[in-house]
Amino acid sequence: MDFADFVEDYYQRYIQVIKDFDKSSLEPVLEVFLAVAKNQGTLWVAGNGGSAAIGDHTVCDVTKGTYQPDQPSIKSISLSSNTAMLTALGNDIAYEAVFSEQLKYYLGHHDALLLVSSSGNSPNVVAACEYANQRGVPTIAFVGFKGGKLKEIARHCVWIPVENYGMAEDAHQSLMHVTTQYIASCVGHRLHSAIASEISC
Repeated sequence: MDFADFVEDYYQRYIQVIKDFDKSSLEPVLEVFLAVAKNQGTLWVAGNGGSAAIGDHTVCDVTKGTYQPDQPSIKSISLSSNTAMLTALGNDIAYEAVFSEQLKYYLGHHDALLLVSSSGNSPNVVAACEYANQRGVPTIAFVGFKGGKLKEIARHCVWIPVENYGMAEDAHQSLMHVTTQYIASCVGHRLHSAIASEISC
């Protein structure tokens, strides 16, 4: 297959992936984001590798991208962005604990946790999800492939059923974009009351 054919095949398969996944699974994600804003909590985000980059990007768009004057912002922090903390925990405890240990320090009752993982099986994101579940805060998973452990244990899950890391990550990036752009363009002054009522644009 030459490059042009490869590109065409990739995007055709990716378009099908985007068409086929369960869009309704995003609605609870929107509700959690808005609840975090309403209750002045924090959305914590965690992922490894490319998913960590998606998490960092999510923080930017969730907070800066949805901010409007005189409205509660959606405070968001990436658990993978503090290099000193991450490496200290990995070195002194275990890499499996780099996210869950931070949640022990930071997690509040009005917070939520978003986990991004193509496989859904990375031990450190699974451990973070289990800890947040124990604390009773909402957990969200963006997963690919067969969904892995996160698909089973996260309170809310958006599953992109594709066996391709690039396409799973492309799709996860789009989930963040469509949700935050909806908040920015359609919620606006209704942010306080959006939790209790159906939101329509």
